[in-house]
Amino acid sequence: MFRTQTIVGYLGIPYAQPPLEDRRFAPPSQDPLPSWPGIRNGSIPPMQCWSDFRKPIKNHDEIFFKILGIDPRLSNITQFSEDCLFLNIFLPDEPPPKDGYAVIAVIPGSGDFSSGSSSEINPFQLVFKQKVIVVTIAFRLGAFGFFTTNDGEAPGNYGLMDQSIALLWISRYIHLFNGNPKSVTLMGHGVSGAVSASLHLTSGEWSEGLFHRAIIMSSSSPSTWVRDPRSYKNSAIQVADMFACEHQTANMLRCLRRVDATVFMENNPVPDWTPVIDNGLSNTTTPFVPEDPKMLFERHNLVQKLPVMIGFTDMEDVLDISMREMLDNGLSSEMYTTLISDAILNDISQLEANNETACGENGGAGTNHQPILNAVEFAYKPYFSGSNEELRKKYIDFYVERSYLAPSFFIAKALSRNSEVFMYRFDTKPKTQIILDMLPVWSGVPHRLDQIFVWGMPYWVTLDNQTQWSAEDKRLSDIIMTMWANFAKFSNPTEIGVYIRWANFTETDPGVLIIDRSFNMSNTNTLNYQGVQFWNDYYPKVINFATQCCNITNGVRVRLPQTIVPIVILAFTTLEFSFN
Repeated sequence: MFRTQTIVGYLGIPYAQPPLEDRRFAPPSQDPLPSWPGIRNGSIPPMQCWSDFRKPIKNHDEIFFKILGIDPRLSNITQFSEDCLFLNIFLPDEPPPKDGYAVIAVIPGSGDFSSGSSSEINPFQLVFKQKVIVVTIAFRLGAFGFFTTNDGEAPGNYGLMDQSIALLWISRYIHLFNGNPKSVTLMGHGVSGAVSASLHLTSGEWSEGLFHRAIIMSSSSPSTWVRDPRSYKNSAIQVADMFACEHQTANMLRCLRRVDATVFMENNPVPDWTPVIDNGLSNTTTPFVPEDPKMLFERHNLVQKLPVMIGFTDMEDVLDISMREMLDNGLSSEMYTTLISDAILNDISQLEANNETACGENGGAGTNHQPILNAVEFAYKPYFSGSNEELRKKYIDFYVERSYLAPSFFIAKALSRNSEVFMYRFDTKPKTQIILDMLPVWSGVPHRLDQIFVWGMPYWVTLDNQTQWSAEDKRLSDIIMTMWANFAKFSNPTEIGVYIRWANFTETDPGVLIIDRSFNMSNTNTLNYQGVQFWNDYYPKVINFATQCCNITNGVRVRLPQTIVPIVILAFTTLEFSFN
């Protein structure tokens, strides 16, 4: 006798009025939605928000989509629309608990704010096995979601505002689907998902009280993706010129709103639109990102006080940070030094591009690079040259610590002052051979491959007609789904069903769960805490000194501030953490 496994899905439920006509490049309407006649068909996947596929698909996304058996580049253009503000709701097909099911609201994570789909992931296993409701949220992407004219005509951040209106809809109506509106967990992965979830923690009245926990997976620093709106001034002019629109912003917007959406997406000359600091841009809309997110987290009284789970994989962007062939053969000492220098110079160029007031007419063009390069070289240059394989590992550690460990640690530390925080590093890649064959032998867990276990993919993804997922992968997926659902239900990932010690993260005992086959808490042998201190405490001081370019370029001798002298003492002071 076979038991039929079922859940209930409602697809394409509108949560806001479509941003058509004069609502393009504007915040979402908060007016009530009109009723639809008769019975709405909830079995058809909704239209997707416009995505920009001109950017190459990253290697880790390529592998993930291959596992899913889809190719986003083959998406039919008729599947896209500006009328795309919809939710998909998935719930267990059985009577709910007394207070209703815990709810997980998911922000899609692929595409760096330029692409992604709320229908990309099938949450069946998590919903069925863990008895939770999963809601996937669609929001405007790319130029439609983040175009800004650096004033009140088009302040930007519409995609983030869409997400908040979706959370408001969930808060008001999820009880009609047997959900508990007082138990909503906001979950996001990658740039679009995790960075968005981080920004909701500091968005003030936009999202306050609309969710009660947050799961932030594989997030780089929100500050990396939030720009000064002035840096988009020339971008807006480029777009206007492409469509023969005036530069005066009110007329520019009227003109751009008349451009057909398909024509606009195929010809938009600027594919990279991201969140901006929108304080003071509008007299009618509350800012979503009032200042640099780093400053908001440092002033932790402005951050929502709620439980957070945050983590990353041990090799995140390893498939995309350099030429694959180069890493396959290890790194020579010269190439190791070159790659690190290139990464830091890219940091500096991003800083200069996002800081028009740094120095003179050319912004931060006078930045003194050498102190920055010297500091990083001191922190990461091996004492002995080492083998090519050792240098490859050292470079990957440098990249992950700089881009993922330190930002996650910074957020965890800031939040832990007022909330319970659980931090992890995902070290276990799949054991199923067909998946292993897609990855370099030397790699750990690339970006997105932890999602295999979060969504129970070993139970529902068919790899081919012969291969089945390994029993080990299924067992690990059961553990991960249980911990993620426990957090959504109880604010504690090990509340029931697993026998794992996962201590919460505190300033004095910043423990990180290492998700390998042993599930042990971190110590100084498994996590580079000095690297964290370097990137979060010392590196910003070096950057601050090096960007005092006006004094340097004017020939004035500048005395090095006491805060960054001497380099050895400050950068490598022993951390006074306890590890039980």
